[in-house]
Amino acid sequence: MLLKSRDIHLRFLRKTDAARLFAAIEESRDELEKYLTGPTSLHPMPDVEGEIERVKVLRKKRRMYAFGIFTAKGKQLLGQVTMHSVTEENLSGEVGCWVRTSQAGRGIATGAMALVLLFGFKELKLHKIVLRAGVDNPASWRIAEKLGFVFEGIQRHEQLMARGWVDLRCYSMLEAEFRRLEPLLTKFAKGKKD
Repeated sequence: MLLKSRDIHLRFLRKTDAARLFAAIEESRDELEKYLTGPTSLHPMPDVEGEIERVKVLRKKRRMYAFGIFTAKGKQLLGQVTMHSVTEENLSGEVGCWVRTSQAGRGIATGAMALVLLFGFKELKLHKIVLRAGVDNPASWRIAEKLGFVFEGIQRHEQLMARGWVDLRCYSMLEAEFRRLEPLLTKFAKGKKD
């Protein structure tokens, strides 16, 4: 599967992407350890290869969709965006994204998140998508606000990370809100004009 804009392409990661994914994680490890739990646990290369295979199994079960974020020509891996915790019973899922340190601040995460929201609501037919970010991670919750998510509140001590218990800002978007926001999301998903 390929989701694309002018600037980026999203596709499911393959085992052959392991070295590029590991390099992106290594470059960004300090930031990732501060804000995320998943990628920071991937230290040696076999961990990364195993994670790609684990996600592939979850995708077949329709529980998680993890996309590598690549440059439009597909040469550089810029980060990862996921639709995880997908439940067919409640037609819901949660999104998360990270971009390698050298590429942060360029709108890549916003574009990738918009593409995955379109995928979640249009292809997976979800009713609700959630985005949660640490209260001390304004870059992530600004993306949620820019894309039109509704702020639901703060979940206290919601996640245990290396730095201790973290409070999370919780945002959500409902299917009806998505329909209203679809033109805005499509604009972000298209990317920058040349």
